Amino acid sequence: MNKAFSRRIRVLSIALFVAGVVSAVIAYALPQKGPKTRPAKGFTIVTKETVKLNDPKAQANPQQADYVITVRSQKSDGTWKEVRTAYKTDGKVIRERTSFGIPGNGVFKDSGKGELEFLSAMPGTEITAFVPVIDGHSDPKFVRDEVVQGYKTYVLHYEVDKNGSYEEEYYAPEVDNYPIRSVKVAPHGVSTTELVQITLGNPAEDVFTSVPRGTVKYDAFKNKMKALEEDGKHEAAEAMRRDLDRRLSKVP
Repeated sequence: MNKAFSRRIRVLSIALFVAGVVSAVIAYALPQKGPKTRPAKGFTIVTKETVKLNDPKAQANPQQADYVITVRSQKSDGTWKEVRTAYKTDGKVIRERTSFGIPGNGVFKDSGKGELEFLSAMPGTEITAFVPVIDGHSDPKFVRDEVVQGYKTYVLHYEVDKNGSYEEEYYAPEVDNYPIRSVKVAPHGVSTTELVQITLGNPAEDVFTSVPRGTVKYDAFKNKMKALEEDGKHEAAEAMRRDLDRRLSKVP
């Protein structure tokens, strides 16, 4: 795997979010060691991500999204489902991606071909049913407080690459530190995600009856693990390897 590919699979790359890959912050609601925690809330959040590329020809590509609508449904035990639908400006649907997280099982992406792609491990409900009580001020990436459509947020700034790429995420403590606004900037374009709607309370159970099932593949997870090794992040790669071993040991 070359360095260019390694960079492409990093979660903050615009190439990833434009393509509709699962949200960068998969484990945002999981409590970290140290902070005080509280029971998690259930909610449904709808966001709209607008994509602006600098190259008009690239923007006009039939497979290039002009905007993406994401509906994330999350239960108070940490179970979640996320549907991302990419559109052109005229409303034509380009693609739809479904991902979901099951506590104690893992995070998966539906390939749409009767197969599921394993993306990461996920702790059990003894962890996912709680979220840290934080305001972000102690995080070294904290830059400011902002109010987004009536919700207080803390903004974290991530430097993505030396080419000037960066991301700013607006996390809302009231909805379990979920990012309700996001700005991603790279040399080839800008993406801005804005909040459309928040509905507090556990989503209806029928939302989760449609969670896809199928043969599980591990290629993406293994590629990420290999990229971490090549970047010299051996401890992170080893942690992923242990997660994979635990996952495979549970599979019949």
